[in-house]
Amino acid sequence: MTGLVSEITNFSTRDGPGIRTTVFLKGCPLRCKWCSNPETMKPYPQLYYIPSKCKGCGKCVPVCPHGAISENYTRYTRVDRHKCDLCTKCIDTCLHKAFKKSGETYTVEKLMGLLERDRPFFGAEGGLTISGGEPLLQGEFVKELFRQCKAHGISTVLDTSGFGDTELLRSILADTDLVLLDIKHMDPAAHFKWTGRSNKLILKNAAVIAQTVETRISFPLIADVNDSPENIHETARFAVEHGIEWIDVNPFHELGKGKYHYLGKHPPYGRFRQLEKETIQSAITIFKQYGLHTTIGRMM
Repeated sequence: MTGLVSEITNFSTRDGPGIRTTVFLKGCPLRCKWCSNPETMKPYPQLYYIPSKCKGCGKCVPVCPHGAISENYTRYTRVDRHKCDLCTKCIDTCLHKAFKKSGETYTVEKLMGLLERDRPFFGAEGGLTISGGEPLLQGEFVKELFRQCKAHGISTVLDTSGFGDTELLRSILADTDLVLLDIKHMDPAAHFKWTGRSNKLILKNAAVIAQTVETRISFPLIADVNDSPENIHETARFAVEHGIEWIDVNPFHELGKGKYHYLGKHPPYGRFRQLEKETIQSAITIFKQYGLHTTIGRMM
């Protein structure tokens, strides 16, 4: 049983209670226009090129068997992505770590070994959080990993958009302690416009999640996308209707800009305006009117 991992973050305090090890899986069926983790979209390994680490020595050019690395390049165009087959020879050759592979295959056993190493830092509340991408795309892997975690007394948190097979989701929830559930928009048409998918399956699965395990909603607040009072009220009513008590408001940010450049892509953030403080506070006020515990960001 293997899974494709984008990144592993140790000592995380924002991905569930306590100190946690967060495993980000690759692959996501959504294409949120504001995504800050573009390296997790594709369900296969990709090459990072980090210009700030490049010293221009040129040693990577001759080792590439497909001529994908150019000697004449602008800051973010050194790699021809159409020619690169991720042979990793440039990664092995570069002494300055300007090249990096995003996407490594892990067995359940290997991840369990890493968790046992981190276990002394978990304390009474910490443990494993699986994030993405969308973990449900690698649901069988998550299911087995969570099963083994529970057998070893390690807390489990699932960070998901809820887009995935419902029955597989149910089987994962059997060994899940907490779900951090992304609710991006309540309107199906608007959800499709901004993510490329309808939210009908997501809301169906959200009801299943809330009925089964403790759930916190993660609400990405994006100006002119989902910040209308109508959508915020509807999100709050959905939470209350399904017994959800917490909403974490995550205001729009551009922290993923560098990752787009590293993948040879243009960041999409120019189309979004920055949120005003009044808009953020208005959203929080509405959620609190419904009796919901509300934070800016994840404050566990």
